[in-house]
Amino acid sequence: MRRVDGANLDEQTDGDPGDQRDDALLLIVDFGMADMRDLRSAVRDRSRGWGLTGEELAQFVLAVHEGCANAVQHGGGQGRLALWRQGHRLRCRITDKGAGLPPDWQLDGHRGQPEVLPSRGLWLINRVCEQVELNSDHTGTCLLLSFRLPAPSGG
Repeated sequence: MRRVDGANLDEQTDGDPGDQRDDALLLIVDFGMADMRDLRSAVRDRSRGWGLTGEELAQFVLAVHEGCANAVQHGGGQGRLALWRQGHRLRCRITDKGAGLPPDWQLDGHRGQPEVLPSRGLWLINRVCEQVELNSDHTGTCLLLSFRLPAPSGG
């Protein structure tokens, strides 16, 4: 796994919880199947730093993992992940350079019951995330996830 800017994943990224900007970049990485474990850890660590804990943290990390696994499995064996905070949400963009989805494919078809769907990963992503956008063509697929951060505690 390689940070796009070439820095080590263990280094602090642009955004940290003390950052008062509306948007804060947390992570940008290229990844493949061999990177999935480290990628989950990096997403978990950066998300925890913005207040996600417990079940919410586990759900968000799982949703991101499923999106990345789809990119690897169906998108040419590798992908790119960008994770950032935007206001009171964590946003994650996962892209690949695969052949794309069939033209008649609809994301809304992945909101029903998991046992009748071709992709349980997209079903799970839709159940966990506040907002999911999917764009795909012959140049690849882009999955954009949005997850609401908990309200800050204290005052």
